[in-house]
Amino acid sequence: MNLFEELDTLDPSSKMVPPRIETPTPHKIAVIILLKQYVKEKKSAMDTGITIRPHQRRMFCMLMLKLIQAPDMTYNELHIMLTTRPYKLDPLMLESFEKAMSEFCGSASIEALFDFADVHNIDILLNEEYGVYQFSTMGVYVRRVSVVLERFSFAEMMCMYRNICAYYERGIRALATGPRKPVAGGVLHRGESPPPPQVEKAAEGDAASKKENKTESAVCSAEYNTLSKWAPKQAKFFINTQSELLDTNESRALPPKELQRKVQQIIQDLPLSTTAYFLGYMNHLRVRDYHNALAALHRALDRSPVRLMSQKGYQYFCINVAVLHATFGHREEALAALRESIMLAQEHDDDRSLKLANTWHCLLRDELPLSYVQDNVLNISDNFTNLQQNYILALHFAVKLGTVAGCKPLRLFDLLQFSDILTNRNNYATHATDALALRSAVWSAYGRHELSALYAQLLLSAQDSFGNSGAAGFSSAMASSALRLQLQGEQALSRVFLHRAREQLPRMPNSECCMISQCHVTIQSGIYRCRWHDAFKACDQLYLLDPSDSMLQRATIYVAKREFYNARRLLDKLATKPELPFLLRTRVQVLLAYCSSLAGTRFSSEAVQFLLSVAEDMSHAQMDYELALVDMLLAQVLLTLGMRQKAYQTIKRCMDDIHINGSLYERAKTDFLFVRCLLAITDSEKQKEQLLKSLDILERAAGYFKKLCAHAKTMDVYVYIAVRFNEMGERMLRNKYAAEYRQYFTEHPIAAEYLGGL
Repeated sequence: MNLFEELDTLDPSSKMVPPRIETPTPHKIAVIILLKQYVKEKKSAMDTGITIRPHQRRMFCMLMLKLIQAPDMTYNELHIMLTTRPYKLDPLMLESFEKAMSEFCGSASIEALFDFADVHNIDILLNEEYGVYQFSTMGVYVRRVSVVLERFSFAEMMCMYRNICAYYERGIRALATGPRKPVAGGVLHRGESPPPPQVEKAAEGDAASKKENKTESAVCSAEYNTLSKWAPKQAKFFINTQSELLDTNESRALPPKELQRKVQQIIQDLPLSTTAYFLGYMNHLRVRDYHNALAALHRALDRSPVRLMSQKGYQYFCINVAVLHATFGHREEALAALRESIMLAQEHDDDRSLKLANTWHCLLRDELPLSYVQDNVLNISDNFTNLQQNYILALHFAVKLGTVAGCKPLRLFDLLQFSDILTNRNNYATHATDALALRSAVWSAYGRHELSALYAQLLLSAQDSFGNSGAAGFSSAMASSALRLQLQGEQALSRVFLHRAREQLPRMPNSECCMISQCHVTIQSGIYRCRWHDAFKACDQLYLLDPSDSMLQRATIYVAKREFYNARRLLDKLATKPELPFLLRTRVQVLLAYCSSLAGTRFSSEAVQFLLSVAEDMSHAQMDYELALVDMLLAQVLLTLGMRQKAYQTIKRCMDDIHINGSLYERAKTDFLFVRCLLAITDSEKQKEQLLKSLDILERAAGYFKKLCAHAKTMDVYVYIAVRFNEMGERMLRNKYAAEYRQYFTEHPIAAEYLGGL
């Protein structure tokens, strides 16, 4: 469509507006002929006492539903569908249909078309005894075509008949070039060779007829049959189906090129279709073609403004434009689009879009407190059923805000319970998956990793029950499961989860959680193996998704490399950021304390001050696991200061929480620190006996480090055991663990500056 044709289309007085009554196409007449032959075959079978198999009847009904909902096909495409699985027809049924089509375009002439406009003939076709009910999908389809044909004049019927004949002849010529050969009368018999795999072969047979009408071939592609157009209801079904797949399970949607070709065909047939442009917008987004995505969205806004302004829905396009501008950081343009959406929502009395636009408006202006969401939720009533979905989303958003803000978990789970009541009342499968994923995330944030993994496994095991709903929830569950498996030393299973997540959700925004999890897995693996280049590269990728978290992970890498100056520089920069989330702020303070404790004894008082402040905040927020990690670090600082008894009491208090919910690395580190504190408070005469009793704990810690491929930490354990036995005069045990260290160092060489970090 060129520029002048598009301007004519946008003119409200243009005659290109699709009529309210859809004109039947040759494809629809062919479908009715197929149904007529099925009724004849079933009637003759019942007269002779033969019963058609239930599987055959079911597959024919599925075939008819597919033909009604799918866009119009050329005759050769229809014939290929009827001769291939899963909709392969019985040989007698196929021959009967081929003969009927040949007679319709041959000896029967136009009288056969007038038969479909006769109400009496339609009533005979819609016979409940033969399984075709008048109020079923097929019955409504047949009646609609019959009513339109009844209103046609003779000239229109003649034009319709010629189009059907041209439609059939093109298909016959296209099939003649393939493995199926025509016989006398135009009836086609199936050969043993498989059907042509691509529809493009039909274009070769259509070449002669396309030369007769150069105007049509200039508008349509070589593969597109101008006699088979998209009906509005077919286009609506196709657009809704593909939009749902792009939003929930992109791998099952059409490939980008093929989908864009379908969108262009719909736009050619239905120029005023706004949803077709919106589907093109989603298709451009999946391949990251942001320029054409924005252009498609603007074209969706420009489609016949006079018609759109009289319907509800125009304001949602403005919200999408605002979200797209916000994604690129165009704050002023996004706010302007939201103001327009608010104005339109008020004009149409659309409370749902008004609340959605107001929420985005407050979010972009950083004016969305938790009380705003809670006040809206408290005003909920069963009379406002159309707003309940908004309230569920508001509850989920409030839980997310409360989690990062450090609210008490009891309050958050009360909100989740209330959202579950609304979800179950309205049977929202998508929100049910989001609630399970949110529960898993909340438990993980508060340190209950076992419960978090349980909810994630529950969600993944019920994926078949939910179908295509809740792609974001499944993405979050797979991402958290992959990261947890990596922290538990199951690298192979972690890669399987991430690979499955990338296959099912390959693009943004549903793949964001998996991409963040992939970055964290790479960073942790790089720290364990002392592969700093891989870890820094993953931090660069993470910066595009979460800049603050990327800076924190980069500081963690610097601490592992013992570059404390660079680590403190990044942490100080993070600590000065305004409105830093509670959980991230506490982790920054913990890492600052860790830097101070490893930098030397003169910074130990600063480390203790940091840790006591963080411990108070964690205790108030009821984050028990984070508090246990703070106690472990505090025990390490106290041991450095020579306060052995205090260090032992502190490490003993936090061991249970870490062993229940902690990763392998934290458990191994806790075991090693516990043995060091235990030996520190033991008398010198009994240290040898205590060390022998603690060998199992130390070897277990070394085994955990080995499973994580934390080579430097494994050698630290062996060095510590060998040095202690050397101090006690046990030469045989000293040599044993010294040999273990030497062998492990030979297999996994590590630079000397990375040893002794525990």
